[in-house]
Amino acid sequence: MRKLIIIGVVALLAVLFVQPIRAYRAAQSELTTARQQLDSARVIKDRAVKERDALGTREMLVREARRRGYIFPGETPFSVGNR
Repeated sequence: MRKLIIIGVVALLAVLFVQPIRAYRAAQSELTTARQQLDSARVIKDRAVKERDALGTREMLVREARRRGYIFPGETPFSVGNR
């Protein structure tokens, strides 16, 4: 009888610990996913900041303006090939 009670108590404890362990593992998985998303967002932010900073330089402003077809006063525009 004593063995049966011990087995019952152990089984009850095992059942009671299953849900918290599952919840803990799920939380760890969500945390890992959130950290990966945060790292990805930081990389995107860093690229955007670098691009923003680069656009602030005269060289990048001129390059972007020329890409869009703008010219400086006194220059003669011409086109090579099809656009």
